[in-house]
Amino acid sequence: MKARASAAPLVELRDVRLTLAGRPVLRGISWTVRRGEGWLVTGPNGAGKTSLLRVLAGRVWPDPGPRGGTRRYFFSRRASSTPLGHPGAIAWFSPEMHQRFARLDAPLTAGEAICTGFAGTLLLTERPTPAQRASARRVARRLGLETLWQRPFAELSQGQQRLVLLARALAPQPRLLVLDEFSDGLDNAARARATTALAAMRRAGTAVVVATHRASDALPGLTHGLVLRGGRARVESVRDVRPKVSAPARAVAPRVARKPAKVSHNLAPAAPPTLRLVRASVAVGDHRRVRRILHEIDWIVRPGEHWAVLGPNGSGKSTLLRAIYGELPVARGGLLERFGCDGRALPLPAARRWLGYVSPALQHHYAADATVAAVVASGFQASIGLARPPRPVELATAGATLRRLRAGSLAPRPWGELSFGEARLALLARALVHRPRLLLLDEPADGLAPAARARFLRAVERAARAGAQIIVAAHRPEDLPACVNRTLRLAGGRVTG
Repeated sequence: MKARASAAPLVELRDVRLTLAGRPVLRGISWTVRRGEGWLVTGPNGAGKTSLLRVLAGRVWPDPGPRGGTRRYFFSRRASSTPLGHPGAIAWFSPEMHQRFARLDAPLTAGEAICTGFAGTLLLTERPTPAQRASARRVARRLGLETLWQRPFAELSQGQQRLVLLARALAPQPRLLVLDEFSDGLDNAARARATTALAAMRRAGTAVVVATHRASDALPGLTHGLVLRGGRARVESVRDVRPKVSAPARAVAPRVARKPAKVSHNLAPAAPPTLRLVRASVAVGDHRRVRRILHEIDWIVRPGEHWAVLGPNGSGKSTLLRAIYGELPVARGGLLERFGCDGRALPLPAARRWLGYVSPALQHHYAADATVAAVVASGFQASIGLARPPRPVELATAGATLRRLRAGSLAPRPWGELSFGEARLALLARALVHRPRLLLLDEPADGLAPAARARFLRAVERAARAGAQIIVAAHRPEDLPACVNRTLRLAGGRVTG
């Protein structure tokens, strides 16, 4: 359905400004979203996309007073400056929301998480009505989540959790749907189901606003485009704002070698495996309920090899990397050796000084007031937070590592002020700062604009040339560094190829 210029407005922003911690984020934004429109919002990391969407969805207020401009919602005959009083009119999905759900201690099933969307809460504070439960079930079926309905949310993979939270946004059948990087972490089949469901909702009259760095997230039938840069917005055609894949990103499409990888010249031919797993199984849960995620994995990573770990959502990719990093234990009867030593000969704190790690879960754990420089310097201690103050040389190295990623300006900023993509670049700097021997990357390019993704891939390539080995789990070929020369395929927690 092509939106008409005469369609009724849902939200109107006039000269809106937003300042966070004394830093101007949005500078005089004027924007009207009407019923049935489909908007694609693009721009580089740190341009203000997430902040603009949060203002649009009513999650933050513009600056106070006349200087902040005006925001009006038209969900009833009387315009309002807030969406309060119109539950279910706006649905919101973002990586930050995923982080909030991931930090919940309360037990919550996937079905209950979907049903929280009707009240817009993190917990199920009231019993859903039969009609609400039926709507939630329909959306779950459409997105392929029926088998996960009773599963604990905390036990789902990152991609499965993302799909559940997307269902949470769709279930109330909102009038305005605001999506920030909705497809990160989803495999091809899940992305296709999500795209079909979103396109159907827009055809039914829901206004859909999508902010993304991925050209594949430009849903069919989007009607308008908005480009943000430096906190300022420009309306363009959808064709002109579609994210472009940069030449460096295309150049690093994975080429899986058929011949054995060459051993680095500075390693003896008889060097022990970098990593060895024998009948390694991993389970999650507690004494009341234990669920096995990985089943008797046999795998050897030899010097000179760089691996891509591939598989659908729920196949166990993140669990495998978490086990290698030591966040999850291998069950009794299995073996996990790092650098030729088992855990008794090489304690985990010592092993982690040789490991670099980037993951969506890691991004959840840092305090909002920690400086980016301190977060990057924590890589020297392989810790979240600092057991001791960083040494001057560590802070200097942290700053230099950020500058190599063209992110040096982030060093003094508080962690909580970063955009999702900026935080991901900072975590990559944290993983590289101590020159690890083994770099573990779990969906590391999520949230990165094409230019930032190209910088990230170049940094990983430099680390590989300097002697680091790479293990990367990803769903998209453009997120894999060119050094990859081996693939491990997982399905259902088992090696399939």
